[in-house]
Amino acid sequence: MSWARTGGVVLLPLFVLLPTVSASQPGPSANERHTELVDPRDAGWFYRPERVDSEKPEELLNLLGIDEGDVVADIGAGGGFFSLRVAARVGPTGRVLAVDVQPEMVDGLEMMIEKFGHDNIVPILGRVDDPKLPADSVDHVLMVIAFHEFSHPVEMLGHIRRAMKPDAQMLVVEYKAENPDSRVAPLHEMTETEIMQALSALGFRRDAVIDIIPSQHVFVFKKTEAH
Repeated sequence: MSWARTGGVVLLPLFVLLPTVSASQPGPSANERHTELVDPRDAGWFYRPERVDSEKPEELLNLLGIDEGDVVADIGAGGGFFSLRVAARVGPTGRVLAVDVQPEMVDGLEMMIEKFGHDNIVPILGRVDDPKLPADSVDHVLMVIAFHEFSHPVEMLGHIRRAMKPDAQMLVVEYKAENPDSRVAPLHEMTETEIMQALSALGFRRDAVIDIIPSQHVFVFKKTEAH
Protein backbone atom coordinates (compact mmCIF):
# COMPACT_ATOMS: atom_id res chain seq x y z
CA MET A 1 0.00 0.00 0.00
CA SER A 2 1.39 3.41 -0.96
CA TRP A 3 2.02 6.31 1.37
CA ALA A 4 2.29 9.98 0.43
CA ARG A 5 2.82 13.33 2.13
CA THR A 6 0.73 16.47 1.89
CA GLY A 7 1.53 19.55 3.90
CA GLY A 8 3.85 17.49 6.12
CA VAL A 9 1.12 14.92 6.91
CA VAL A 10 1.47 11.26 5.95
CA LEU A 11 -1.60 10.02 4.10
CA LEU A 12 -2.77 6.43 4.08
CA PRO A 13 -5.15 5.83 1.15
CA LEU A 14 -7.80 3.99 3.15
CA PHE A 15 -10.28 4.30 0.32
CA VAL A 16 -8.57 1.54 -1.68
CA LEU A 17 -10.10 -0.91 0.79
CA LEU A 18 -13.64 0.02 -0.18
CA PRO A 19 -15.73 -2.21 -2.47
CA THR A 20 -16.36 -1.23 -6.06
CA VAL A 21 -19.87 -0.02 -6.94
CA SER A 22 -21.31 1.59 -10.03
CA ALA A 23 -21.35 5.35 -10.58
CA SER A 24 -24.66 7.14 -10.94
CA GLN A 25 -25.51 7.21 -14.64
CA PRO A 26 -28.01 9.30 -16.60
CA GLY A 27 -29.97 8.10 -19.58
CA PRO A 28 -28.47 7.89 -23.07
CA SER A 29 -27.26 11.18 -24.56
CA ALA A 30 -26.24 12.26 -28.02
CA ASN A 31 -23.22 13.94 -26.42
CA GLU A 32 -22.00 10.79 -24.65
CA ARG A 33 -18.47 9.62 -25.41
CA HIS A 34 -16.59 6.45 -24.53
CA THR A 35 -14.51 6.82 -21.36
CA GLU A 36 -13.17 4.66 -18.56
CA LEU A 37 -13.24 5.64 -14.88
CA VAL A 38 -10.39 4.69 -12.59
CA ASP A 39 -11.10 1.50 -10.67
CA PRO A 40 -11.33 2.58 -7.01
CA ARG A 41 -9.20 -0.43 -6.08
CA ASP A 42 -6.38 1.23 -8.02
CA ALA A 43 -6.86 4.65 -6.44
CA GLY A 44 -3.73 4.27 -4.32
CA TRP A 45 -1.78 4.96 -7.52
CA PHE A 46 -2.71 8.62 -7.18
CA TYR A 47 -0.91 8.67 -3.82
CA ARG A 48 2.33 7.15 -5.12
CA PRO A 49 5.25 8.88 -3.35
CA GLU A 50 6.98 9.97 -6.56
CA ARG A 51 3.93 11.95 -7.68
CA VAL A 52 4.82 14.88 -5.43
CA ASP A 53 8.17 15.25 -7.19
CA SER A 54 7.09 14.45 -10.75
CA GLU A 55 3.78 16.37 -10.86
CA LYS A 56 4.60 19.22 -8.44
CA PRO A 57 1.16 19.69 -6.80
CA GLU A 58 2.33 22.33 -4.32
CA GLU A 59 4.10 24.40 -6.98
CA LEU A 60 1.03 24.13 -9.19
CA LEU A 61 -1.28 25.37 -6.44
CA ASN A 62 1.13 28.23 -5.72
CA LEU A 63 0.94 29.34 -9.35
CA LEU A 64 -2.87 29.28 -9.30
CA GLY A 65 -2.94 31.84 -6.50
CA ILE A 66 -5.51 30.07 -4.33
CA ASP A 67 -6.07 32.23 -1.26
CA GLU A 68 -7.56 31.88 2.19
CA GLY A 69 -11.34 32.14 1.97
CA ASP A 70 -11.58 30.92 -1.64
CA VAL A 71 -14.10 28.33 -2.80
CA VAL A 72 -12.46 25.62 -4.90
CA ALA A 73 -14.23 22.83 -6.80
CA ASP A 74 -12.12 19.69 -7.19
CA ILE A 75 -13.75 17.73 -10.01
CA GLY A 76 -12.89 14.04 -9.96
CA ALA A 77 -11.51 14.47 -6.46
CA GLY A 78 -11.11 10.75 -5.79
CA GLY A 79 -9.59 10.20 -2.36
CA GLY A 80 -8.56 13.82 -2.02
CA PHE A 81 -4.93 14.12 -3.21
CA PHE A 82 -5.60 17.74 -4.22
CA SER A 83 -8.61 18.44 -1.99
CA LEU A 84 -6.60 17.91 1.19
CA ARG A 85 -3.85 20.24 0.00
CA VAL A 86 -6.30 22.93 -1.07
CA ALA A 87 -8.21 22.70 2.21
CA ALA A 88 -5.08 23.73 4.10
CA ARG A 89 -4.69 26.76 1.81
CA VAL A 90 -8.24 28.12 1.88
CA GLY A 91 -8.49 27.74 5.64
CA PRO A 92 -11.59 27.73 7.82
CA THR A 93 -13.22 30.58 5.90
CA GLY A 94 -12.87 28.77 2.54
CA ARG A 95 -14.38 25.61 1.15
CA VAL A 96 -13.36 22.75 -1.09
CA LEU A 97 -16.25 21.24 -3.04
CA ALA A 98 -14.84 17.78 -3.71
CA VAL A 99 -16.85 16.09 -6.48
CA ASP A 100 -16.68 12.49 -7.61
CA VAL A 101 -19.20 10.29 -9.42
CA GLN A 102 -18.15 7.06 -7.71
CA PRO A 103 -19.73 6.55 -4.27
CA GLU A 104 -16.77 4.53 -3.01
CA MET A 105 -14.42 7.43 -3.82
CA VAL A 106 -16.64 9.82 -1.87
CA ASP A 107 -16.72 7.35 1.02
CA GLY A 108 -12.92 7.20 0.97
CA LEU A 109 -12.66 10.98 0.98
CA GLU A 110 -15.00 11.17 3.97
CA MET A 111 -12.67 8.79 5.79
CA MET A 112 -9.74 11.07 4.99
CA ILE A 113 -11.66 14.13 6.23
CA GLU A 114 -12.43 12.38 9.51
CA LYS A 115 -8.82 11.23 9.86
CA PHE A 116 -7.19 14.61 9.17
CA GLY A 117 -9.92 16.97 10.33
CA HIS A 118 -10.46 19.08 7.21
CA ASP A 119 -14.06 20.06 7.89
CA ASN A 120 -13.89 22.72 5.16
CA ILE A 121 -14.05 19.95 2.53
CA VAL A 122 -17.57 19.24 1.28
CA PRO A 123 -17.78 15.80 -0.40
CA ILE A 124 -20.28 15.78 -3.28
CA LEU A 125 -21.53 12.68 -5.09
CA GLY A 126 -22.11 14.02 -8.57
CA ARG A 127 -23.52 12.44 -11.68
CA VAL A 128 -21.60 11.83 -14.88
CA ASP A 129 -23.59 14.69 -16.43
CA ASP A 130 -23.84 17.01 -13.38
CA PRO A 131 -21.27 17.83 -10.67
CA LYS A 132 -24.04 19.21 -8.41
CA LEU A 133 -22.30 22.55 -7.78
CA PRO A 134 -24.15 25.70 -6.68
CA ALA A 135 -24.44 28.41 -9.34
CA ASP A 136 -21.98 31.34 -9.26
CA SER A 137 -20.17 29.92 -6.22
CA VAL A 138 -16.67 28.88 -7.24
CA ASP A 139 -13.40 30.85 -7.45
CA HIS A 140 -11.27 28.00 -8.83
CA VAL A 141 -12.03 24.70 -10.55
CA LEU A 142 -9.49 21.87 -10.55
CA MET A 143 -9.83 19.14 -13.19
CA VAL A 144 -6.65 17.14 -12.69
CA ILE A 145 -6.55 14.00 -14.85
CA ALA A 146 -10.33 14.13 -14.96
CA PHE A 147 -11.55 15.76 -18.19
CA HIS A 148 -10.74 12.70 -20.31
CA GLU A 149 -13.09 10.68 -18.08
CA PHE A 150 -16.12 12.85 -18.82
CA SER A 151 -18.61 10.67 -20.67
CA HIS A 152 -20.94 13.71 -20.96
CA PRO A 153 -18.54 16.64 -21.42
CA VAL A 154 -21.12 19.08 -22.81
CA GLU A 155 -23.44 18.70 -19.85
CA MET A 156 -20.64 18.59 -17.27
CA LEU A 157 -18.84 21.66 -18.58
CA GLY A 158 -22.13 23.53 -18.86
CA HIS A 159 -22.82 22.98 -15.16
CA ILE A 160 -19.23 23.79 -14.20
CA ARG A 161 -19.34 27.00 -16.21
CA ARG A 162 -22.53 28.10 -14.42
CA ALA A 163 -20.91 27.37 -11.06
CA MET A 164 -17.91 29.59 -11.80
CA LYS A 165 -17.90 33.20 -10.68
CA PRO A 166 -17.25 35.74 -13.49
CA ASP A 167 -13.49 35.90 -12.82
CA ALA A 168 -13.06 32.27 -11.79
CA GLN A 169 -10.36 30.13 -13.33
CA MET A 170 -10.38 26.46 -14.29
CA LEU A 171 -7.26 24.30 -14.22
CA VAL A 172 -7.14 21.41 -16.71
CA VAL A 173 -4.37 18.83 -16.39
CA GLU A 174 -4.11 15.84 -18.73
CA TYR A 175 -1.37 13.42 -19.73
CA LYS A 176 0.05 14.32 -23.13
CA ALA A 177 -1.08 12.02 -25.92
CA GLU A 178 1.71 13.59 -28.00
CA ASN A 179 4.38 12.11 -25.69
CA PRO A 180 6.06 9.18 -27.53
CA ASP A 181 7.53 7.87 -24.25
CA SER A 182 4.23 7.86 -22.36
CA ARG A 183 3.34 4.76 -20.36
CA VAL A 184 -0.24 5.96 -19.88
CA ALA A 185 -2.99 4.10 -21.74
CA PRO A 186 -4.26 6.08 -24.77
CA LEU A 187 -7.77 6.26 -23.30
CA HIS A 188 -6.34 8.29 -20.41
CA GLU A 189 -4.41 10.82 -22.50
CA MET A 190 -5.44 13.88 -24.51
CA THR A 191 -3.79 16.04 -27.15
CA GLU A 192 -3.61 19.80 -26.85
CA THR A 193 -5.86 20.05 -29.90
CA GLU A 194 -8.53 17.84 -28.30
CA ILE A 195 -8.55 19.91 -25.12
CA MET A 196 -8.59 23.26 -26.92
CA GLN A 197 -11.30 22.34 -29.41
CA ALA A 198 -13.58 20.89 -26.74
CA LEU A 199 -13.28 23.74 -24.26
CA SER A 200 -13.36 26.53 -26.83
CA ALA A 201 -16.64 25.13 -28.13
CA LEU A 202 -18.09 25.06 -24.62
CA GLY A 203 -17.51 28.68 -23.67
CA PHE A 204 -13.96 28.76 -22.32
CA ARG A 205 -10.78 30.54 -23.40
CA ARG A 206 -7.26 29.56 -22.46
CA ASP A 207 -5.75 32.14 -20.12
CA ALA A 208 -2.39 30.54 -19.30
CA VAL A 209 -0.10 27.60 -19.99
CA ILE A 210 1.85 26.25 -17.02
CA ASP A 211 4.91 24.46 -18.34
CA ILE A 212 6.31 22.69 -15.29
CA ILE A 213 5.36 19.04 -15.89
CA PRO A 214 6.89 17.53 -19.07
CA SER A 215 4.44 14.62 -19.25
CA GLN A 216 1.26 16.69 -18.84
CA HIS A 217 -0.70 19.49 -20.45
CA VAL A 218 -1.38 22.10 -17.76
CA PHE A 219 -3.76 24.84 -18.92
CA VAL A 220 -5.74 27.52 -17.12
CA PHE A 221 -9.08 28.56 -18.64
CA LYS A 222 -11.59 31.30 -17.95
CA LYS A 223 -15.17 31.74 -19.11
CA THR A 224 -15.88 33.66 -22.27
CA GLU A 225 -18.30 36.56 -21.81
CA ALA A 226 -21.08 34.93 -23.79
CA HIS A 227 -21.92 31.36 -24.71
